[in-house]
Amino acid sequence: MPSVALKLYSVFFKFVFKHRLQNLIQSPIDESSTPYGVTTRPEESVSASNPSFTDGVATKDIHIDPFTALSIRIFLPDSSLSPPEQPDSKPKPRSSKKDEPNPHNHRRSSYGPPNIGAPKNDSRRSSLEGLNLRSDNNAYRGYSPSSQNCRKLPIMLQFHGGGWVSGSNDSVANDYFCRRIAKLCDIIVVAVGYRLAPENKYPAAFEDGFKVLNWLAKQANLAECSKSLGNGARGAGSEFTNAEFQRHFVDAFGASMVEPWLAAHGDPSRLLFSFLKF
Repeated sequence: MPSVALKLYSVFFKFVFKHRLQNLIQSPIDESSTPYGVTTRPEESVSASNPSFTDGVATKDIHIDPFTALSIRIFLPDSSLSPPEQPDSKPKPRSSKKDEPNPHNHRRSSYGPPNIGAPKNDSRRSSLEGLNLRSDNNAYRGYSPSSQNCRKLPIMLQFHGGGWVSGSNDSVANDYFCRRIAKLCDIIVVAVGYRLAPENKYPAAFEDGFKVLNWLAKQANLAECSKSLGNGARGAGSEFTNAEFQRHFVDAFGASMVEPWLAAHGDPSRLLFSFLKF
């Protein structure tokens, strides 16, 4: 059973939310001032994206629809930098009693291994230290996947709370929630910045959700196409990297259509959905 304080907070939050919704409905809506839609409110505190793993999770904002204000924020945990686990095909032979060392060596090793005070070789830490977070012209300081054999993580499509009229995918509360989910659940979170009502009438938010879902499916197809082209070129004797093949998939403005974070670490076959009511 929830506590009395939690019940009071819920009633107070619903009252404030209802009062805010009534003010939005009564105020005149100027559609000419917001032709692309509204995805956040002025009173919302916004958290900036950070494409480097400073606190264990890297974030990136992407505007995926040129006709609306629809955008997403990707949360990538640092666990994706560790190499994928390789299953052992050959079982290790069991040690027999004949291979047991002499008593003197066994007595010496009983006090502990000689490198007990040495730091362990953490693959995640070594991969973080080897990241190139600065480009040649110092224009981008963020994570850019370069290796072919990357660890694949599930993808969670997250819709922030607010009753479709408030909140945003880059708010402080939603940013903290998505970071915590990505780090604890070891998953890539894609937060959807859908258009809010009443400036954008129903079903604008649902259409934005379908657009993001189609965009994820398109990213999965482009990633597979770039992978197949890369394997064919390497078999022919060419020395092309996966990033060079991704440059061939460009839109009308010449920008790359392949999202590198999702192409390297995303597993679209394991897609989850998260909806928050408030």
